[in-house]
Amino acid sequence: MPRSPGLLAVAMTLSLCFAAPALAEEPSMIDEIDKDQIRQVSDLVVQNIQIGDCGTGKCAPATAIEKIDGLLPNAMTRDVIARGAGSAFAEFCGMDWGARSYLPLLERERNSGCWSERQMAAVAVTHGVAMSLYRGSLAAEIGQCTPTVNKAVEQYLTSLRNHTKRSDCPRW
Repeated sequence: MPRSPGLLAVAMTLSLCFAAPALAEEPSMIDEIDKDQIRQVSDLVVQNIQIGDCGTGKCAPATAIEKIDGLLPNAMTRDVIARGAGSAFAEFCGMDWGARSYLPLLERERNSGCWSERQMAAVAVTHGVAMSLYRGSLAAEIGQCTPTVNKAVEQYLTSLRNHTKRSDCPRW
């Protein structure tokens, strides 16, 4: 399970991170995500890909190769975990995480041409897994959406407007 130390500290200092009008990397509401966390989430997605929509209905269960390699490159999994955590923050503060975080992510990735329908389903499932993992941590570590956290989340969601197009596809 992803660690969530310092969520409050991250949220309280985010206003400093969003001063630049355009960011090279997508913003994040959480600390760095390590390889083990990426692997754990990737494994959960592979185990649950059949809940995803592959365009013509529910996805088939993972193949033997997908069980070994995963469905998305690690860099993409990391980015989607970070977005899912940001969506969990938005939900925690009563904001429209779907319209402001999740749907723009799906639109950007679909329009990028980088992913198959199955991989787009993996993006959606990864986001859901990440949101679920961070929901409990927020309640336990922060307790409530204070004005400071609310402001940081609003700045985070606003900053996502600068990340609507992908310039390249993440590599395996």
